Amino acid sequence: MSGVSPLKNPTFRRLFAAQSLALIGMGLTTVALALLVYELDPAAAGLVLGGALGLKMVVKMIVAPVAGAYANRFPRRTLLASIDLFRAGLVALYPLIDASWQVYALVAVIAAAEGAFNPIFQATIPDVLTDEGQYTKALSYNRIAFELENIASPLLAAFFLGFAAFELLFELNAIAFLLSALLLFLGRLPQPEMGAAREAAKPFEKVTRGLRLYFANRELRGVFTLYFAIAAGSATAIVATVLYVKDGLALADADVAYAMAGFGAGSILAALVLPKLLDLVTDLNAMLLGGVTVALALAISVTTPTFEWFVLIWALLGFGTALSMTPVGRVITRAANSARRAELFAAQYGLSHASWLVLYPLVGFLMGAFAFASAFAALAILALVATGITYFIWRG
Repeated sequence: MSGVSPLKNPTFRRLFAAQSLALIGMGLTTVALALLVYELDPAAAGLVLGGALGLKMVVKMIVAPVAGAYANRFPRRTLLASIDLFRAGLVALYPLIDASWQVYALVAVIAAAEGAFNPIFQATIPDVLTDEGQYTKALSYNRIAFELENIASPLLAAFFLGFAAFELLFELNAIAFLLSALLLFLGRLPQPEMGAAREAAKPFEKVTRGLRLYFANRELRGVFTLYFAIAAGSATAIVATVLYVKDGLALADADVAYAMAGFGAGSILAALVLPKLLDLVTDLNAMLLGGVTVALALAISVTTPTFEWFVLIWALLGFGTALSMTPVGRVITRAANSARRAELFAAQYGLSHASWLVLYPLVGFLMGAFAFASAFAALAILALVATGITYFIWRG
């Protein structure tokens, strides 16, 4: 079975199509939200948008463990599709916003819905694809979908903005969520055994149980530490690219997009080679290799490369981040049975966002306070130290 594509499974095929639609739709909203914030108050647009994205991270960190604790009480198909319908209604409200505080409110509620949806969705896939080989390929496909969305959504947004106002992008996202909900309603999703999940526990104990199970597992403790190396790579790509290309190299806006595409191409390459690589090495060794690759790419960036070399280095950076991130689902799947899986995925979702919440402002500070070479060197050291700590945790 491991040689068979997971897309041959009709249930996974619908899940993958629903996820891809939702990702592209949210990518359109990301572009439209930036334009909306700028229209509301051009002088404060950066502050408002940065604050909204920070709030989004915090809300996801809070909501994910709660959703994971109670997810098994409801049929997954109904729960996931209902969240998509809810998100469709919320996104459709964006064009009605006329004040910055409303941006914060709506971003927070949508982030709460996303924080509930994603861990449950991730926990469902290993129950659909019980063959490890197929599940590994599914994780790679999901990684490719995320990276292609980073490329496709801006291009689609540019196309629609050529003949329509940015408000159309919000409505297209709402339609994408409606189609995603329809795909989820059309299929049947496996429901985990409820015995263990029904045991009596106080609300606080239920909400924190996923975190306690997570940190009780040695491999997952290492994943938490490694995510600071992963976040060093991805946060640098998101925050530093425009600064280095525009200020360091004095190039045009289009070159920023090319550099980001290089990062995405590296991530896609890692996702493509990973199923074969995991036949040769363990998940943990592949993830450590990814962390070292992130540190290496950041260290090479210290040399103040030309644009062509910068794109190649960014491809290496993307390769390293994806190499570390993609096998995490396999580690979590091994760590718990179906009844507990949603709690662990929720814990992982919240903790990974905690690492980005630290790294986004840290990268911004380093890029603003120091020369590019010094900032890249500091981030390379951070990634290498995080990877080294992970190695010693996993070594036991």
